[in-house]
Amino acid sequence: MRRCGRHAVRLIVLVDAGHDAVASKSGLYCSLNMDVPFVQSGALNRAHYALVRNVESAPSPEMADSYILKEVESIRYRLRHPTLSLVRVLLGLRHTLLKRATLSQNETKECLTVLLYCSMSITSAASLPTGSLDFALPQAVNLSEAGKKVHDKQIGYLFCAEIMSPTHELRLMLVNTLRKDLESPTTALICLALDNLITSPSEDVIPAVQSRLQDLLSNPSPHVRRRALLACSALSRHEPELLRRVTSKVLKRLRDHHPEVVDAALTVSLELFKLHEAARNDVKGEINTLLQSSWSSHHEQSVRCIILQILRTLRHVGLLHSHLGLVLQIIQTTSKSSDHPVMYAAFLLLLDVEAREIMDTQTSQSLSSPAASIRDLLTSRSVNDQYIFLSCLGCLNPELWAGTNAEIPAVLDEWEVGKVMEFLDSSDPVMRQKTLRILNSADPNIVNSYYSQSLKTLPADLNIKGLGEYTTRLLEVLELQTEGDGELYARELAELFTQMEARSPRYAQLVVESAVEMVLLFLRNAPMPFQIGCVTTLVASLTNPEFFLGQTMIIIVSALAAEYAGKLAVPPPDVLRGLAARLPLCSLAVQDACLLTMLRVSAECEQVPSDVVIAIRDLSSKSKRHIRQRCEEFTTLSAQKGVLLDVIRQANSSSLPDFLEALHRYRAQTSANTKKTSDTANASSPSSSRVSLSENKLRYTAYDAPPPAPRLRDRALSRGSSHSNSSASSRVSADLSRTVTAGDLTLAAAAQEFEMATLSPHSVTSTTSAKALSPQAADLIAFNDSPFISDPGVDSATANASTDFESIWNGFDESSGARGWCDVSLEDVIKRLESLEDTFQVIPTAEVPFRGKFSLERRCPTFILIIHLAGDLKILMNGNDLSRGLGVLRLRASEEGGCLWRLRCGDAPLRIRVKRLLTSLE
Repeated sequence: MRRCGRHAVRLIVLVDAGHDAVASKSGLYCSLNMDVPFVQSGALNRAHYALVRNVESAPSPEMADSYILKEVESIRYRLRHPTLSLVRVLLGLRHTLLKRATLSQNETKECLTVLLYCSMSITSAASLPTGSLDFALPQAVNLSEAGKKVHDKQIGYLFCAEIMSPTHELRLMLVNTLRKDLESPTTALICLALDNLITSPSEDVIPAVQSRLQDLLSNPSPHVRRRALLACSALSRHEPELLRRVTSKVLKRLRDHHPEVVDAALTVSLELFKLHEAARNDVKGEINTLLQSSWSSHHEQSVRCIILQILRTLRHVGLLHSHLGLVLQIIQTTSKSSDHPVMYAAFLLLLDVEAREIMDTQTSQSLSSPAASIRDLLTSRSVNDQYIFLSCLGCLNPELWAGTNAEIPAVLDEWEVGKVMEFLDSSDPVMRQKTLRILNSADPNIVNSYYSQSLKTLPADLNIKGLGEYTTRLLEVLELQTEGDGELYARELAELFTQMEARSPRYAQLVVESAVEMVLLFLRNAPMPFQIGCVTTLVASLTNPEFFLGQTMIIIVSALAAEYAGKLAVPPPDVLRGLAARLPLCSLAVQDACLLTMLRVSAECEQVPSDVVIAIRDLSSKSKRHIRQRCEEFTTLSAQKGVLLDVIRQANSSSLPDFLEALHRYRAQTSANTKKTSDTANASSPSSSRVSLSENKLRYTAYDAPPPAPRLRDRALSRGSSHSNSSASSRVSADLSRTVTAGDLTLAAAAQEFEMATLSPHSVTSTTSAKALSPQAADLIAFNDSPFISDPGVDSATANASTDFESIWNGFDESSGARGWCDVSLEDVIKRLESLEDTFQVIPTAEVPFRGKFSLERRCPTFILIIHLAGDLKILMNGNDLSRGLGVLRLRASEEGGCLWRLRCGDAPLRIRVKRLLTSLE
């Protein structure tokens, strides 16, 4: 029951259950279209209509949540302070005036339905935490008990099932209601009670309903029998003996005439097989018999679904040898009718059967080989057919089709085996992995030869994308060959990159992103012994200065060293020395990751080795701004163990990206505290502030990134990113974390990205790259329409000029704009703008139409540049008529050098020329 669009919402619409209709938990679903009038919308009332309309048309998720919370509070007050209905008074019910007014059942039902909508439409769980709607539980319990209609009782049951916690004190009040409804002669009421037992089973209710449940397993209604089976299964989680007592009835239901009852009985039988060993033989025999009886009428669609469920259940309970021939017959029949789901389910049963048994059975019953039944799929042009072929072939012992056993003839011809090997070059990784496993099970030498030949024929001129694809396929082979042995995987991984880098020195200087991601994800999903063995071997290689590591391997090892810091037998000081020795040979991107790892590992050292400190100091003296800042950060925090340990504890996990994010949160908090202290000092000394402004002129105080303009975003994305919407530093950390580990460790980016991605949080927190931003990256520079703060020292004339500029700026559409970052000063930008035309004439400040404290005008035949140096650099590009502009440009200087720029221009050729000029300055 979630919002499914801007103007539509899924609401539960409940109907009265007749003799054949059964009220269910979900009810009937319809779309509530808010583009139509109220009478056509399907809303419960006008308040409900207004709520959904407001929520669906809200400009932001936060605004939508505010409407929901306001409605929740309104209903809370209404339930606590009900008013007496005027209709009841007019009807002559004067005695009600002496009693406390209460809501009618219809009004209560409407309130509960709206609350359910609110609970499932809220975008922030923090806004409506667990237990916030418990105030309505007494009304829900009362409605489920005293509801006059099935429709009303269903709402009460549904609200309790969705909102009431398993240990809530009101749950006991439902016991009598459930027992009474289970004993009711009305099928709909029985189904309502059973649905509640299925969705919210409780240990307290078992003594009151267990005897009645056993009787309901033989109820004439198939709806009741099905739900009674599922209710027994749900309650058995609290009392396993409940299923043992109904074993005979569960087995009887396997022979039921209604497919939906048989389907439920199969589910319960599987639970019975797992819980009670004594009943396993009976369950296994009954389900095997059911397969044989069902296959005789497999042409019926309803029976086909039951056959599919039986085959899946037999994967767990086991196939009797006497029914192996039936499974082979099912494979042969379904392969001809292209019933691939049933065919594959039957193939899965052959995984645990010996090849000799299959051969004897197909010989005695004159059946074709399972591999022969699917060989037509191999030559199909459909990728789906090819995938099904590989899936089915992987279920068979290679002796049945590859001719590896001299007593069993090969089924597939040599050209067909060659066709299978062609899937090793498929663009689909799943197809490649299935093929590798099939060939490895047939003959491991085939896979080994493929791996060796691929390494020898590795081209030396691949681009980064091609190298990534090639490496990924080799890593897939390594994962298969070293399965279960972490140390072997580590050694083979190092050898793989050594041979690759020997093919071309250029490969050693590249970071293969896909390989980094694949290795780290593979290790994360591997068993813990495998992880420790592999990571220990890889990190230990750092301590050997003669062991060469390329850029990709250094990134992998550094990420693992940070994630497993404190868990490995390798001494942390040795890890620091190994990384420090390799820093001068690394690119800027790799140096950044290594320094972060060293900072994390330093927390495990009693004292950072002196040679490491010297190496960091030497690197800092030779590096640019970003690496210098990272070196200073290492030197400072490695000496403050308490602060560093707090940062580590605040990280969401032990991975390097999460450590980096926690580090940015600490840095942002520290900067905010420093800025607050600085602002307080400046407020107490205004004269010094004016002196500073007049001295700097073009060098402005760094500004915080403005909040993004309100926009309607996807609600799911808003929930997923709620942890990072508190500051601009979080956005920077998200981009940085993208550069240091799997998925987010995209370290093949140019070094300039690292330089620009980590500018001072107060200087340029909105930008993450030195390149001109693409439309996809527009949010990384989150300008408001007026993001520039005015200089407090300007006079009124300048303020008027700024106002005129703003009106012209706002007159342009955002689609005609562009923005980015320049690595040069404002003076250099002005000089380059002059180069656009050869006939500039500088006019004195006194002659400028827009007089300001710092203003000058440059005039040319094409356009005029009016530059206001009052707080911001604002450039107006227009013809002779100053009231109409061809374009406007904003510039803002950074203390680190360079400037932000944003352009709006209605003249497309002029916009292109200016944009090209500005981007060429990066």
